[in-house]
Amino acid sequence: MSLEELLLRDELRRENLTPGEIERLREGIARRLHDAAVESNYPETRLEQAYHAILGCALVGLRASNLRPTNRPGHHIATLESLADTIGISPERVDYFQALRVLRNKELYTGSTHVTVHQAEEAIEEATGLTDELELWLGGMSTETH
Repeated sequence: MSLEELLLRDELRRENLTPGEIERLREGIARRLHDAAVESNYPETRLEQAYHAILGCALVGLRASNLRPTNRPGHHIATLESLADTIGISPERVDYFQALRVLRNKELYTGSTHVTVHQAEEAIEEATGLTDELELWLGGMSTETH
């Protein structure tokens, strides 16, 4: 779904970026990736941290575009969907991020899912790659934006 469609559906709103906001969000992403990399953490903890790093990347893309998700139910879905139009992430990767969201929610809210080490490590790899792509995207933007 495009950014304009998300705006029309009231899943996003326009809001000016505040000074230092992007840097604070980037620091949060780095902390999440650091925590995800701690091998002594349980796989579900590592996956959750990787998921939140991915979500943070999506939020940076929105904020750098002077957009913010609304507080409606499903705001994580809309935030992840925005990656296609902000950073230029393929629909297949957005689908993977949405699948991570579902896995994380099942584990977090029902405890009915067992997260494997492989699933956690794959999520960390994806989160790290997305973070690298975000940094390239931000570098290509005007320095006035952030």
